[in-house]
Amino acid sequence: MNRFSHIHHVSKDCLLHFQSSYQPVFILNTGRSGSAFLNKILEPCSNIVSYHEARPNLLMYPNFAYHNQKENEILGEVFKAARVELILEAYVQNKVYVETNQCLVFFCRQILELFPNAKFIHLLRHPGDFVRSAILKGWHKNDSIWEEGRIKMKDEAEWNSLSQLQKLAWVWKSTHEFIEEFKSDNENNFMTFKLEEITQKKRKFKDLLKYVGVTDFGSNLKKEMGIRTNKVLISENEPPNMFKRQDFPQYTEWTAENKQELKKYTEQLAQQYGYKL
Repeated sequence: MNRFSHIHHVSKDCLLHFQSSYQPVFILNTGRSGSAFLNKILEPCSNIVSYHEARPNLLMYPNFAYHNQKENEILGEVFKAARVELILEAYVQNKVYVETNQCLVFFCRQILELFPNAKFIHLLRHPGDFVRSAILKGWHKNDSIWEEGRIKMKDEAEWNSLSQLQKLAWVWKSTHEFIEEFKSDNENNFMTFKLEEITQKKRKFKDLLKYVGVTDFGSNLKKEMGIRTNKVLISENEPPNMFKRQDFPQYTEWTAENKQELKKYTEQLAQQYGYKL
């Protein structure tokens, strides 16, 4: 059906087929969990069109979407305006559209409503490692447009009483709870992978690539698995409002107090995923 060379030439019938049959792939994650790594692996694949953060990024929308799921029509129109033309471009090229953008997590219901055959990958990372990475990046401390959109508790007073570590532990818990609820109703559209597994186990890495639809696996999967991506960098001209850090210990070296702060929010899900706290 997608025999056209440009989206301007797409017919009504082709558009209907696109929406009912096409299988774009979305990597649902908290951020700081390997999404940039996966995008870097997928970008060179000949049958894939992959984005880490397509434009518009929707970076100001996650908190609104998280707290306003009943506004299904509004959220659906936001997603369509931001992505349909980009996804259609991949479709007319006979390629698989993939996006690893954390900002799309809370649009997953609207995505599935528009594309009933969409695929989702639930990407996990140990909560302690996620929190450490986000602290180094300045999450829930910096004063930026990104921060405006990050998910937060509705109760502003309670939210402001939390430490940065507690806020990030709540983000990990709340994001994965949201994904789990969505996943429970749409198991046929999902696969779940741990970052720790796909970077250490060749079979898991190949399973993920196969599920995405990659047809040309790299000749050196082991080397690709070891690529480190999106390392926290602090430039000489780093704006002071970003509050990035170079020094925060690995989770195994945390104080008992900090570990307890993490456990308060993440222990139940961490056990479910097989992570030790």
